[in-house]
Amino acid sequence: MKKFLCSLLFVIMLCSSVMAAARNDKNAVDSGILTYLGTTEAEFQEGLDDLRKALTPLMTEESARQEWEDYDLLEGFLSELVRNRRVVHFYDSLMTMLLALRSGQIDEIVLPEAVVMYLTANNPTEYEILFSLNMMPSTISFGFKRGNTALQKEFNDAIKAMKKDGTLMTLENNYITQLGAGEPERVKFQEFKGAKTIRVAVTGDLPPIDYIAADGRPTGYNTAILSEIGKRLKKNIRFISVDAGGRSAALASERADVVFWYRNTEGLKTPRKLRNKNLKGVMVDSSLEGVILSEPYYSWDTDLVVGKAEKSK
Repeated sequence: MKKFLCSLLFVIMLCSSVMAAARNDKNAVDSGILTYLGTTEAEFQEGLDDLRKALTPLMTEESARQEWEDYDLLEGFLSELVRNRRVVHFYDSLMTMLLALRSGQIDEIVLPEAVVMYLTANNPTEYEILFSLNMMPSTISFGFKRGNTALQKEFNDAIKAMKKDGTLMTLENNYITQLGAGEPERVKFQEFKGAKTIRVAVTGDLPPIDYIAADGRPTGYNTAILSEIGKRLKKNIRFISVDAGGRSAALASERADVVFWYRNTEGLKTPRKLRNKNLKGVMVDSSLEGVILSEPYYSWDTDLVVGKAEKSK
């Protein structure tokens, strides 16, 4: 037992020293992101460090500058990554990540542009946009337990129909593009007596896309999409709450039939000189074994990096 305790103490001290070294690195910035599925925090960090190592010599090559400008990256995330190493921290909820930013535990957070615009519109003195990360086009799909191809097909057919008749664009305008500050309009659900109920897991971590109101009721864009799908399938929708890291577990345990799945779609956009390098593709919320996805119904090209506003410091 004494030997075990000594070993445990050594491991704790070693981990603490590694973390302290990262924090004491004068070029290190503590960066928060919502938990990715399909990779660990350590793997994500390794991939980011690998990318930084490959990028650093390119920053001084005059022949590469035009391409950097074409990608609008000279003043963006890649340039920032070379100047200051990012130490990544995964968070299972937006609330805990925002609290960490406001308390100074981390220096910045990374979120989709629509989410950042909503947060800054509602909290103009709390947060400020530092720079953009416009190299990882991403999408939202519905995730289902592998084997549930019947429900996957029903959702795919509904999404295709909503794209064709303009419903998706209308909902996007109402709940994202034209929203501004304030809470999204409450979503109404039609009840179908005796119909099957579809259980959907929500996190509330990407307002106004995935949003839970103060009274605990889901609303926002994803909820509006589901209301429309429920009407088209003539099935009832019921919501359950999970954190960002618990989505695949909710499916595996059959606690939920459907989850929202966020993923990078085209891989990291980088200058041509990097594309033949064996960079680790870890910055993707990719499909896991046991999960199948619908076709995407919403996409964005830009994430924004946000810090604590100077006025609130």
